[in-house]
Amino acid sequence: MKRGSAAWGLGCAVLLAVPGVALAQSKPVGAAEGARPSAPAKPPSAPKSKAGAPNKPPARTEAPSAPRFVWPSLRVLEQVDASEVVEAGGVPVVLRAVVVKDSVQDLVQRFADAFRAGGLHVPPGNEQPQLASGAAMLTAVDMYRGLTFTVILQPQDGGVTLVYLGEANHTLRREPSAEGDVATLPPGAHQVLRVNDEGSRTMSFLAPMSASEVDAFYAQVLGREGWRRAEGDASSYTRASEELRVMHEPAEGGLRSVVLILRGRARAAQGSSVP
Repeated sequence: MKRGSAAWGLGCAVLLAVPGVALAQSKPVGAAEGARPSAPAKPPSAPKSKAGAPNKPPARTEAPSAPRFVWPSLRVLEQVDASEVVEAGGVPVVLRAVVVKDSVQDLVQRFADAFRAGGLHVPPGNEQPQLASGAAMLTAVDMYRGLTFTVILQPQDGGVTLVYLGEANHTLRREPSAEGDVATLPPGAHQVLRVNDEGSRTMSFLAPMSASEVDAFYAQVLGREGWRRAEGDASSYTRASEELRVMHEPAEGGLRSVVLILRGRARAAQGSSVP
């Protein structure tokens, strides 16, 4: 299994690109929603009433009596990255990545049950982002405390699963700034997400471009800014003591999902040494 710094940065960007702000700022509810999921990539759906309409828990205004949610215990085989606090879209987020000895389907059920048992609101399936490559994603909200909890589950060789855990505190959000962006955004770029920590910066967005157009755009833009493409790797650029990765994949509606990851060379080398 190859899990280097690029994979970690990409996972972080995807993990944080969830509709958590609106959910966390909405009206508190008294109980979590969500039926048991039946497939790895399908998050829980809202339970139905006898008449077929979704049941919504009654609204509450008093402070919660339940303790703060704690992630369920996992059978960890490898810790890819220790817990760290980053800023994503102006929101502070605690991130962690581990490899566990469980299937994606079992883990989806375990996290869904843990979210409900913890008194969190689990949005219905049509409000949960869907991922490609057999990965599953599930988000739950503590509406009293303004927190969102997101887990991404990526199947790996050997029947194990790479698990990304993210906890965002929306009550501490500050307006993000485009100053000091990783690189120039192409025309038409939208849904821009900026993630900053002590040793790296990540920017992700959607753009109405093809794969060749993304590559050509950044080859030209980065070349003017003094970046040199790494030999044998069209997605990697270097400049002085920095490394910039340009990764992209198809998205819905003919768009391209692009992730840019900027790291210091020393940190990048350290991250890529993870087996």
